[in-house]
Amino acid sequence: MNRAFSRSPLGMVGCALALASLAACGSIGGRNIQSGSIATSVTIDKAFVDMPPGGPGVVGVIERHYANSTTQEIVLSNRSHTPGQNMVTATLFGPVKSVTGPENTQANPAITLSAIGAEMRQALPGVPMRVSPYYAQNRYGSFGYAMGGSAQGDTCIYAWQRIRTPDLDSNMTIGQGTITLRLRLCEPNTTEANLLAVMTGMTISSYIMAANWNPYGGAPPIPADLGRLGTTVLPTAQVTPQLAPEPAPAPAAPVRRVVRKAPVEAADPVPAPDSGRFDDFAAVPPPQL
Repeated sequence: MNRAFSRSPLGMVGCALALASLAACGSIGGRNIQSGSIATSVTIDKAFVDMPPGGPGVVGVIERHYANSTTQEIVLSNRSHTPGQNMVTATLFGPVKSVTGPENTQANPAITLSAIGAEMRQALPGVPMRVSPYYAQNRYGSFGYAMGGSAQGDTCIYAWQRIRTPDLDSNMTIGQGTITLRLRLCEPNTTEANLLAVMTGMTISSYIMAANWNPYGGAPPIPADLGRLGTTVLPTAQVTPQLAPEPAPAPAAPVRRVVRKAPVEAADPVPAPDSGRFDDFAAVPPPQL
């Protein structure tokens, strides 16, 4: 009887329907295949930080996802001969989208020179770096940096910054979040000022869409003199156009006069001062005529 059923048209149709139903049940519970790596490549228009006008250009972005943050390695164009890659490392700490396990968190400690030294040795191996003693600040606050020269003749900078609302301005509902920045940049035939211009000209163009995420703090207060009667407000000297000075008149030709003096004996030569200080010049006696 089983043989007869399998040969009948109704039996064949029933088997086909059964196989189709099994395939449909299998596709309902399917899932897309995900990569096991936390690092992915994103397009350069998704970079957390925009470079200042004039470069350096962004050539690639590697994004890493953690349970408490997202980090981007923004690869920059490189004309130097120093081993390593120019890049900006930007990390946004806060309530990010869950794409990994809760145990996969990234540390967010305060900046210390010992930790920065370890980072520089890894980013610029073999390049002697000197931490600058000068105060530097961009639109997001103060930052530190170190300069050095590589054996290949390039000038290198390593800069670091941690943007976070002061504890007095933070609570459980507002002012939460941290942004950390690292800049590693080597360029040939450049100056310290040109490399610093990259750190001061960068713009953070990304944020976490959360009501309690604000690492920048509140807006600065309006100046007290703004809008007050009897107060004059003028542009600063930096934005006021400077008019070209009028050319000075040409000096009149000097009139030569011939003055006859009595002959004098040749004086001894005056010794030149050693260091060029005022004391050395004052110590030299006048020549005897």
